[in-house]
Amino acid sequence: MIQEILDRRLAHRLSLFIFYWGATQLTKRLDSALLKEPFRVAVITNPRRNVFLIYYNQAKPNNRGEMLSTNLFDANDMTFKRIPLLPTPTEVYKNFEGRIFNIPVIHKPPWHFVVYGNGSTSEVKGGRDHNLMQLIAKRMNFSFQYVEPPEKIQGIALGTGANASFSGALGMLERREVELFLGDVAVTWERMRAVEFSFFTLADSAAFVTHAPRKLNEALALVRPFQVSVWPPLLITVLLSGPVLYLIISTPHRWKHWAPQQQHRSNYFERRRQLQKRKPEYPSLDRCIWYTINVYLRQSANIPYDGHLARFFSILLWLCATYVLGDVYSAQLTSQLARPARESPINTLGRLEQRMSHDGYQLLVERQSAFHAALVNSSGILQRLYRLTQERSGNDSFLIRSVEEGIRTLQYDPKLAVFGGRETLYFNTKRYGANRFQLSEKLYTRYSAVAVQIGCPFLDSLNEVIMRLFEAGIIEKITIAEYERMFGRQNGAVSHSEETVRSTKSTNSECEIDGSGNKRKSDSNEKLQPMNLRMLQGAFLVLACGHSLGGICLFLERHKRIMDCCINRVWNVCTRIKEFF
Repeated sequence: MIQEILDRRLAHRLSLFIFYWGATQLTKRLDSALLKEPFRVAVITNPRRNVFLIYYNQAKPNNRGEMLSTNLFDANDMTFKRIPLLPTPTEVYKNFEGRIFNIPVIHKPPWHFVVYGNGSTSEVKGGRDHNLMQLIAKRMNFSFQYVEPPEKIQGIALGTGANASFSGALGMLERREVELFLGDVAVTWERMRAVEFSFFTLADSAAFVTHAPRKLNEALALVRPFQVSVWPPLLITVLLSGPVLYLIISTPHRWKHWAPQQQHRSNYFERRRQLQKRKPEYPSLDRCIWYTINVYLRQSANIPYDGHLARFFSILLWLCATYVLGDVYSAQLTSQLARPARESPINTLGRLEQRMSHDGYQLLVERQSAFHAALVNSSGILQRLYRLTQERSGNDSFLIRSVEEGIRTLQYDPKLAVFGGRETLYFNTKRYGANRFQLSEKLYTRYSAVAVQIGCPFLDSLNEVIMRLFEAGIIEKITIAEYERMFGRQNGAVSHSEETVRSTKSTNSECEIDGSGNKRKSDSNEKLQPMNLRMLQGAFLVLACGHSLGGICLFLERHKRIMDCCINRVWNVCTRIKEFF
């Protein structure tokens, strides 16, 4: 019956199987290997009349499956020797009495730093979760030894339905080969079907990292102060200013001379011929256009007409050209040259999708991780990103072994984006130079916790210890100490880990420090570079275009006769070809 219970996976900390054994004592053939955790068994024997002895297999935290006498019931006075009937799990597993746990470990900075030697040997050099596990082991009085999981991965579901199983470290935990697993294990619904999780040890966010925004071409600095939406109205205004001034000046005169008069209908054509012969009293259109061009270029020019409307329009045109266009453009251009402009950062999924669709960007994700599963089973924009990723890499080349490998690859190929946990991404970008990378905004909140076996009997005791560490701020101090040990505190500034741990207490609050914020902080410490001729290369290009246009016009004027002869010859050849066909 015990073997059938185990095969049907009915063993759980919330299930107690009670057997009445009519004999005076337990048989020696009882297999203690079948009574190990999380199987809870109580056996009642009848050593003498009206006396019942109660045996229990979880009276000690050694996981040996031994049936130990825990209580005695006397039917004569209807009393128990101890109250409660069975020892509570929180009291039993409060002290493990030096029990040795097998814990899988994976190299994943900053959670674990593992150095792999020759063969299957490995050594843990530190890490945030390693320090946390040492503290938990000290509080609960147990020791542990690390084992290497298959394929050196956390694990992903293999198959679907009731027969689904996990690979990697989670697979070992599902097969009850190890007791627990701590190492940035994200809590997902798919994983909760195979293992159980404790109180969360970290509330992190999903994010992606790309290259830092690069400097834009300085040759285009002349047209960059105004956005694209500003240039069309500006050009239309410049082109229409001359004709508008001409209309303002010429309309009164034209109306005065062309107004129809009833008494002179018969002499209409005569008067029209006289007006055509008479010299106009207002300037020509080309002179008005040239005057407006001089005003926009802030050159000295005389008003083409001495009239109130023309003077008012000229004053308005001069104010707009001097204070609106000239000063604003000069200020923007000076700031652009003093601090060169950069391209827009890729910090949202929408911008990443646009770059993947038009610029050939590629998304990388850690193989068989929670983020890989989230990308595969996603919907909306994440699903579209996954489809674009599959189209560009048919052989699963977008899957990487670790986030650290993706960051190293991103250093040499700027058209990549690495998807993973925000804390892990920040740590690795900090190691290889934070000014080289751009960390995106928060995508969604995910929780990391200690993974244990299904029905683990000491889960409540483990939760109590982790909650006390969290409430006392010790987990936060461990995280900050790990970052300070690797990078050190810079000028007493608040580190990203401090901000992330604070956001664990209020996951709905927006993060005050992001990748771009950190980058701006580093940029603010940089010295401003003085202006040089290289920054003004756009002005020299414009000057070269103007000289080239002037040279072409001069050449055409000097060789007008030659050009006329060439054009006539070409026209004659075309005419003959047309007549022939």
